[in-house]
Amino acid sequence: MKKILSVLAAVSVLLCIFSFIGSADYSNEKQVTKNLYSDVYYMTSLDDGSVMFKKNENKKVQPAAFVKILAAVAATEKWGNLEETVKITEKSLSLVEYDYGVRVASLKKGETYTKKQLVDCLIIYGANDAASVIAYNISKTEKAFVAEMQALAEKIGCKNTVVKNITGFDADGQYTTAEDVAALIKYALNYPSFSEAFSAKEIILPKTSENEERTFSASNRMTNATIPDYYHASVTGGKQTSTDKAGECIAVVSSQDGYSYLTVVMGGKLKDVDNDSVDENTCMTDARRLLSWVYENIRFRVVATANQTVTTVPVVAGRSTDTLRLVPAKETSALVPAGGTSDSVLIEPIADTLPKSVTAPIRAGDVICKARVCYAGQEIITIDLVAANDVSLSVFRLVMTGVRKVITAKPFIAAEFIALACVVTYIVLQFRKQNQKNEQKKRTKPNNGEKKAKS
Repeated sequence: MKKILSVLAAVSVLLCIFSFIGSADYSNEKQVTKNLYSDVYYMTSLDDGSVMFKKNENKKVQPAAFVKILAAVAATEKWGNLEETVKITEKSLSLVEYDYGVRVASLKKGETYTKKQLVDCLIIYGANDAASVIAYNISKTEKAFVAEMQALAEKIGCKNTVVKNITGFDADGQYTTAEDVAALIKYALNYPSFSEAFSAKEIILPKTSENEERTFSASNRMTNATIPDYYHASVTGGKQTSTDKAGECIAVVSSQDGYSYLTVVMGGKLKDVDNDSVDENTCMTDARRLLSWVYENIRFRVVATANQTVTTVPVVAGRSTDTLRLVPAKETSALVPAGGTSDSVLIEPIADTLPKSVTAPIRAGDVICKARVCYAGQEIITIDLVAANDVSLSVFRLVMTGVRKVITAKPFIAAEFIALACVVTYIVLQFRKQNQKNEQKKRTKPNNGEKKAKS
């Protein structure tokens, strides 16, 4: 609270304060994050892009099976028609190693599956044999398909992601960030087939000549109401994964009461967090904790109104005014705690965009600068500040301003100084010259004694 008051006191002239009914308990929010066990997390709104929580969101960590989401999206884009079929061959199963405990869908040589079934196996269950078949049928080698995945990551804008394999196994030089994982999933959700698979609780592969019908459950347990430690009613889909170096990780999509979020938690651990003598997966307990707080406390609220004066700037050559009011370009809503005080929401012009003055003519609605909307000292959104009214041009004032600029300009002042120096020098020289003439006349003029002697 002291920090908020000090910021308010320092910039009160430039800030616009909006009032909400009630009060926000930020100590509660801080307590939520204080009690998290995971090393990395990033929570963003799928409605307006607001970042709700973040910690070490750009820390480079092993990606684990989030790599398979990248592989699935790359396959979706390369294949196009996912209803086409693929025949399983021995070579197509040979691109990865199948160590004990590795997830596989038990694909067999001679079987035929649709491309969608293979991609779904990758998204829902994380089957490594499905990853091998996909990579082989698209690029023939793991290295070539990894290049396709890397190119896709760069296209999406995952600036801190490097892929080394198609499985997500820990590898030197392979890494991603929670923010990049969120960007990847946001991109993937644009594909209906991915959204469907990401929300699925299981995948059923049909009976073939080599296999009986089999069901594989999704790794995400936050949609399972029978597991109260992890279940959250808002969660509609997700993917949970882990490796030795990545720790326990999860990415979930949630939706409730018209609000949707994407939550990524990485670097979790197995720990008894509720003293029941059973270790819980903290990536899921942490995600559940964040979701519970957000859905209980965060709401869309108006944080800027179009008629509210934020600050003023001087006007040059205005006909009837010397100042211009700056107001938000439009009414703007953002995700903020459901309650707040008069000190909670502040609008602060961004200094390097705010001009020292503006020159007429100016039309109402002209964008003048940008401003930060801050809640409790934290920026939540950036908005445009515009001219509140028209300001017509005064030609006389414009001319006088131009003259003033000329006569106060450094080159003009320098020229004035030089001219003055020349005048002073000339006067001094003329004064000296006149003195010299006067002295010479005195020396050549005869005195009265000399005149008498001559007579």
